[in-house]
Amino acid sequence: MRYFRRFIDPRNQYRRWIDPRVRTLRVADITAYLLRRNWKPMPPDRPGVLVFQEPPDLSTGEDSCYAFVPEVESGSDYPLRIFELLTGIAEVEDRQASEVIDDILRPSPVAEPNGAAKGETRESQARPDGTTAR
Repeated sequence: MRYFRRFIDPRNQYRRWIDPRVRTLRVADITAYLLRRNWKPMPPDRPGVLVFQEPPDLSTGEDSCYAFVPEVESGSDYPLRIFELLTGIAEVEDRQASEVIDDILRPSPVAEPNGAAKGETRESQARPDGTTAR
């Protein structure tokens, strides 16, 4: 008797492991997420990427590392670069990459032009003295 193992093309090796939403992530959403999580934008050291410094971990005293976000989504290696980026973010945040994707895709509160949160009117905002504007 001979047993044959299924051959999986190395280009597809992780396809079933990787959340397919990785391909739907947009640069603007990723950078907004990083900024919300206190990653600091840095001057790029190479063309085609945005650079972000991870938040400092004061408990370890280690130097911060950097994340590289592709500037454009049309590159043939975009899904691979986003996979690498999300893996690094998940490691820094000590959680699953799928949770990071959830947060990136979750709509964030958008401020209205008057500075009020969406759905809040200017009249319902509290004044600095603690009273409510009417």
